[in-house]
Amino acid sequence: WYQKAAQAGSAPAMCDLGVCYERGEGIEQDMDRAAELYRKAAELGNAPGQCNLGFCYETGRGVEQSWEEAVRWYRTAADQGYPRAQCNLAWCYEYGKGVERDYIAAARLYREAAEQGYPRGLLCVGLCCERGRGVPVDKAEAAKWYRRAAEQGEEDGMCCLGFLYETGEGVEQNWREAVKWYRKAAELELSRAQCNLAWCYEHGKGVEKNEKRALAWYQKAADQGDPRGMYCVGRAYDYGRGTERDIKAAVGWYQKAAEAGSVSAMCDLGVCYERGEGVEQNLEKAVELYRRAAERGDAIGQCNLGHMYESGRGVAKDWVQAAKWYGAAAEQGSPRAQYHLAWCYEHAAGVQQDLTKALALYEAAAAQQYEDAEKQVQRLRKPPEKG
Repeated sequence: WYQKAAQAGSAPAMCDLGVCYERGEGIEQDMDRAAELYRKAAELGNAPGQCNLGFCYETGRGVEQSWEEAVRWYRTAADQGYPRAQCNLAWCYEYGKGVERDYIAAARLYREAAEQGYPRGLLCVGLCCERGRGVPVDKAEAAKWYRRAAEQGEEDGMCCLGFLYETGEGVEQNWREAVKWYRKAAELELSRAQCNLAWCYEHGKGVEKNEKRALAWYQKAADQGDPRGMYCVGRAYDYGRGTERDIKAAVGWYQKAAEAGSVSAMCDLGVCYERGEGVEQNLEKAVELYRRAAERGDAIGQCNLGHMYESGRGVAKDWVQAAKWYGAAAEQGSPRAQYHLAWCYEHAAGVQQDLTKALALYEAAAAQQYEDAEKQVQRLRKPPEKG
């Protein structure tokens, strides 16, 4: 029927038939044919066809990828008040794709879509309010928009509202409300919400502590390929939380999470290789993993890499490199790194001796109750004995 209607010149039928070709529903998938049908509908002024054609240009499916053409067709549909196109065009303005970045224009377009009750528009106006993109930062206003999006079934809106209840920003802090909204989004298969709900079960926030339930929710996220979910499943096996300890299973999940970009997993997998736990000991591999985490800004990875340079394990001993990586981690507030960097400054290891800096770093570590940092503070403060 779509084919007959399309042949008779119906633009909506052309667009719907294009969707069938795009998804391979009722007919063999053919993106070239889908794009052709979207174009015919678009040229007849059909807003959904214009928006779909824009998305083809955005993704390069059925046509040569072009952000400029994507923006042109999104704008044509947005000018007709089509909310999906308004959101897509807004996203282009927000991230500077095919147009110069313009947060104000993005916020205006998201608002136009939101005022039509479009769930993604409601969510994105909330994000603009929370982040201060194109509008002043207003967490209470963000919460209102997230709630409207959540009530429309928008799972990201549910999760964002839950996070505001967790942090007490824009709403009164309430762990039970946070859990309620995380659960709603988690049941809609949003992996981020599944991880957040799992964390609540793991730490007993808003629900009774239950490590088995925590693991079950982390597993659901992991099964969707969520890096945090995979990492947390690995941690559960590593420390026997909610399951029997299984270091080999932990290594397997750390590997998957690291490959998916989790810096925490890179670091913990490095520890496994350093100690030979669950895998054959390989100090060079440990250094490689610590470096990957460190170069992505992970303080633990930076500190661990510094220690490998200090000890000459898996890499040539190099105090300059050790001090460099301790310094990177110390700037992020790592007490362990502050302590080791203080030692470097005290003993001129990789840096010029500076007892004032050493004392300040020992004090910073002591303020976080790190090992015997307070003892080192008292030792350096002690006036030298008269000879």
